[in-house]
Formats: sequence, C-alpha cells, structure tokens
Amino acid sequence: MVITLVGEKLAKPGLEFVYYGPGEPCKTCKLARVCIGNLEPGRRYKIVRVRNIEHPCPLHEGKVRVVEVVEPAIDVLIDPRYAIAGSKIKLTFVECEEPDKTELVRPEGLFEGDMVKILEILGDIECNGKKYKLVRVMREKE
Repeated sequence: MVITLVGEKLAKPGLEFVYYGPGEPCKTCKLARVCIGNLEPGRRYKIVRVRNIEHPCPLHEGKVRVVEVVEPAIDVLIDPRYAIAGSKIKLTFVECEEPDKTELVRPEGLFEGDMVKILEILGDIECNGKKYKLVRVMREKE
C-alpha cells in the first residue's frame, strides 16, 4: 500500500491511473515527497481508500486528497509455455503487430523484465498467426 496525493475530482476508490512523472510545479512543492515521491513513472495504480485530508495544489484545480493506492492486476499476452497460474515469471513481451491488441501486448504499468505472478489464465488470443495466452498478472516488488 502506498500513500500519495491525487486531484480532488479523481479521488474515488477503484479509479486507476498511470503516473507519468512530475509536473513543473511539483519540483518546488513542499508536498512532493509524499505526493510523487512514492510513485514510479510508468506504473499503474489503483485507489483503494480516500482519506479525509486535503491540501492546496496548483495542478489539480486547487486541491489534492490523500489516498491509498496499490498496483492493480493487469492483463497481458504471454507465451503459452509460461502460462501457469500461480507461477512467477520474468515478463517478456510477445511480438504482435495488430494495433487493436497493443494494450494487451504492452500494457501500461508493466515493463519488460518485471517479475510478475500469474494470477489467472483468461483465455487464448491469436496474433500474427500465433496463439498466446491472455493472463492476469500482479507485479512482484523487489
């Protein structure tokens, strides 16, 4: 569980977001350490709890709220040889040139080389004439 700050209008349990890095005003903000210091650029986060604490913010229409976030499970295509529920693997993205499958091939929030745990096998998907497994994974923190 990570504590961070998000814009008041976005502070809703269940909302997912990808952190892309700090905005210009963040670099001199006294709350930057708790706001963005706990987040990793390019990672996806899910709000699990909104606390009743708010702070002024020049980026988020005036206010941010304190929230608790986790990295959510993410669906990704993998080589079927490695699709074993409960196993931990080093993530290798598959080759697929079909634009409609980009979010499953290289989902935001995961990086090639991440250690992930396969939570569930969701089915088969074909791409470029090859069959891959669609799995739901959770990143294993180091």
